[in-house]
Amino acid sequence: MWNKIKEKFLNRRFLTFGIIGAANTIFCLLVNRGLISLGLEVGAASILSDAIAMIPSYIFNMKLTYHKDLSWKSFITFPLSYIPGWIISFLIVEILHRLLGVPEQYAKLISVPIYIPVNFLCMSFIVGKFGKKKDEQVETNK
Repeated sequence: MWNKIKEKFLNRRFLTFGIIGAANTIFCLLVNRGLISLGLEVGAASILSDAIAMIPSYIFNMKLTYHKDLSWKSFITFPLSYIPGWIISFLIVEILHRLLGVPEQYAKLISVPIYIPVNFLCMSFIVGKFGKKKDEQVETNK
């Protein structure tokens, strides 16, 4: 089992995914703060900053993590990869905070080591299913 975990997560692809995710998180937080400073309500700013941050996340992950071409099909399906991670993160935070009394900010932090690998696996599946390498697109256009 340890070898399977090492094979899946201790590699360049996962490291690239993590670096892009960290940079994207910072970008998202900056956009969020900017939107709030412009007078947008906190909830709306959160949703809008997540949507805006999804664009560079898509571009960088497709190009640097998965080495796939950009397409409308993969752009539309890319956000689907986040849904399982969001659900798991939400459930962990709710259980830790509401049932075990862990403060909100720590509950979210505790969910990160579980959320990131789940997100990576889901994104790898979605990109593998809907993303195409450049040479694959040439083949399908013949």
